[in-house]
Amino acid sequence: MTGPGPRARGGVSPKLEPLVVDYAGDPQGCQRAIVELTEEYQRYVESEHAMCPGCPVVRSGPFVVYSMLEWKAIYAGGSLGHWTRDDIQAYLLDHYPRKVSADRRLQGDTPACIRDFVYFMSDRGTLAGDDLDALADAADEVLDDFLAANGDRRNWGTAKSMMLGGAGIVDAADEPSIGVAGEPRAPSRAGPGPAPPRSGQPGAAARREKRKSARVARRRNRR
Repeated sequence: MTGPGPRARGGVSPKLEPLVVDYAGDPQGCQRAIVELTEEYQRYVESEHAMCPGCPVVRSGPFVVYSMLEWKAIYAGGSLGHWTRDDIQAYLLDHYPRKVSADRRLQGDTPACIRDFVYFMSDRGTLAGDDLDALADAADEVLDDFLAANGDRRNWGTAKSMMLGGAGIVDAADEPSIGVAGEPRAPSRAGPGPAPPRSGQPGAAARREKRKSARVARRRNRR
């Protein structure tokens, strides 16, 4: 499977690239494809979000995207460009609580990073699967369940439990994954970050309205 990148925007290459990997048959090639796509996404972030150095996607986007691509490659068929609402929610509610050690700030950043990733894939012309708006909303739809699942130690895998609050990715063999730069990711030294939403804070309806406004602004900026 290949996908065209119709324009060079935000560091996105317009060349044709294969987006299907075979983790079992070619783990090194799979790893290389994940790293290259994550690095391309990082260049996109640096261009698209240059005026917002402290926003979630700048802080956490490449980490989250690497984790998503690794999950897709190992557990979900290997088609890195094909995403459904169910894919995203399975990643968030099953894989992430079990395998990804993340402090609360990283957890809070994750929905915005996922939304930005699907916009990136759409911009490069290689997004397949569900409608873009459905994918952009998928993480926020389960935000409360996602935060609760991550806070419940019963959902944690053995390796994650042993890391005791580090911020690394654990792969299928329960070993630390290789980071974007080709080095194992070290545990985070970051503080606990913001607490999960409490009752009385903006709920799902407010988040939907905020996403709608963001989409309108994004479409206006593309004209």
